[in-house]
Amino acid sequence: MKTKYVKIERLTDVTAEEFAPYGQIIGLEDAPPLEDFPHLNYWTHNVDIGPDGEMLDLGLLLCKPLAPGTGVTKMERHPCTWEIFMPPVGEVVFVMAPTDTEGDAPDADRIRAFLLDGSLGVALPGGNWHWPPIPVGGPAKISLLRKGPRLDKTDFADLGVEVKLIF
Repeated sequence: MKTKYVKIERLTDVTAEEFAPYGQIIGLEDAPPLEDFPHLNYWTHNVDIGPDGEMLDLGLLLCKPLAPGTGVTKMERHPCTWEIFMPPVGEVVFVMAPTDTEGDAPDADRIRAFLLDGSLGVALPGGNWHWPPIPVGGPAKISLLRKGPRLDKTDFADLGVEVKLIF
């Protein structure tokens, strides 16, 4: 029997083109982000896993800590699709309200905040009101699987609510 020695390569040292015969690398930030905010960068189509003509996307979120004293001021929902947030690299707080595909705003009395410590992710059904994860400490990276383009947003000011997080 012949022995074949295979050198272990760090994936961070391999380009997307070099890896293409084997698959797609998740987590690359090699193009301008689709969303570029002080608290968040979002790259869509980080990995394209859908059949032609169907939008099925694995994107990348780079979440940044909020400025001290800043609260959550908005929420969004995707009424027609689930969103799956893989376990984050880093700790994040996820602010959300239960699924609602009928109303125009989340139920402010049912808003909760959950700490994700990197060991678990979440799958949010269509209509779940949420805000992008908020890192605890430094920036956090999260892979996000979603399908469908529709997005609704609301401002808490329109609901007469101010949301501040407490630990």
